[in-house]
Amino acid sequence: MKKVSVIGLGKLGSCMAAVYASKGFEVVGVDLNQAYVDAINAIKPPVTEPQLGDYLLKGADNLQATTDTQKAVLESDATFIIVPTPTDETGGFTTKYVEKVCEEIGRALSKKESYHLVTLTSTVLPGSCDEKIIPVLEQHSGKVCGKDFGFCYSPEFIAIGSVIKNLLNPDFFLIGESDASAGDKLSEFYSAVCDNEAPVERMSIPSAELAKISLNAFVTTKITFANMIAEVAEHIPGADAMRILETLGKDKRIGSLYIKPGLGFGGPCFPRDNVAFSYMAQSRGCDAPIPDVVHAYNEKMVDRIADLVSKNAKKGDFIGFLGIAYKTDTPVVEESHALKIAKKLIALGYKVAVHEPAGHEHVRNELPEDILHESMEDLLESSNVYFLGTPDKKFLALEHYLRGKQNKMVIDPWGILKDVPLGDSVTYVVFGKGL
Repeated sequence: MKKVSVIGLGKLGSCMAAVYASKGFEVVGVDLNQAYVDAINAIKPPVTEPQLGDYLLKGADNLQATTDTQKAVLESDATFIIVPTPTDETGGFTTKYVEKVCEEIGRALSKKESYHLVTLTSTVLPGSCDEKIIPVLEQHSGKVCGKDFGFCYSPEFIAIGSVIKNLLNPDFFLIGESDASAGDKLSEFYSAVCDNEAPVERMSIPSAELAKISLNAFVTTKITFANMIAEVAEHIPGADAMRILETLGKDKRIGSLYIKPGLGFGGPCFPRDNVAFSYMAQSRGCDAPIPDVVHAYNEKMVDRIADLVSKNAKKGDFIGFLGIAYKTDTPVVEESHALKIAKKLIALGYKVAVHEPAGHEHVRNELPEDILHESMEDLLESSNVYFLGTPDKKFLALEHYLRGKQNKMVIDPWGILKDVPLGDSVTYVVFGKGL
């Protein structure tokens, strides 16, 4: 495969197009949003994501964008679909946008004599490809999947804020294949794209669909387990969750990733995937209680942390939130616990200020403009309590700012300042420590 089309130029699709073009593939991106198409053709990032601008420049000679899906398919050997699959009223994912795209792809395939590989990257629930998506492709192409064209379900395991890095250095590739030929072609493509030697896990399409959503459910379970240990430790004098979890992480059966105290998980994927897993299991006649318990505990943490803040801060205190996004290196605030806690404290009567290093574009519709501080220094001056909403390393600068300051408090859910000398006049509150 030398020519590929990427349908959907949002946070993941635009990065995929840029990375594939930078690796020498001829890429045509497709989106109904003309502004996204214009941005790609002008070699400008249509979305905010680290390194995206650099990789658009690297692949500029190989990259173009259009709103014409059929034209893109006709001019490429393979198509990657990365359009939204939003949560519907059941708690599951709707595939209506994928199906709409597949109608256009099918019509294009009906005009092609050469083999074409269709790869779905969007997250869907088990059974969606075989029961809904592939039938649409066959109906509108008049062709048979696995014989006349190939289909793979191959979701990416990426995080907003590190999409380019994750695409180039994945832990593994997941391929659910309609047939061996389709899997061979996609596996060969991936080996030419990544910088590391990531293994390729090939399986049936339903297995891959379940694997994707299971992985996210397991990661959120680890996050929630760590936060549960932190809460329990706070009720045991002398207990330190940081040390406990660092120790547990050294056991190879557990591992150190995602097992640290902090805020609850948020963002556009983890919360909805837990809800969807539960819906999917129930719809298949199964009892899968873990995602429900994880989701409920994660939601409860907002009130728990707001209570912890109110027990340490006075009503007259000015609380400065350093970081309001759901994670570092992104301005996205969807399901952000920092944002939920800030809103809760405002409702309780606290004065709140916010500084997000990645920018305030997404939070402007959520909080009053006058509490947003473009300058971290301005926020530090106007506040006497600092709440670390994200574990951004930029906030290590607090060590220097707080020297000689009086009556200041730092609330650090992540413990990133636990080994930093903040001075005797600074009250330091860290999660998971029994006093």
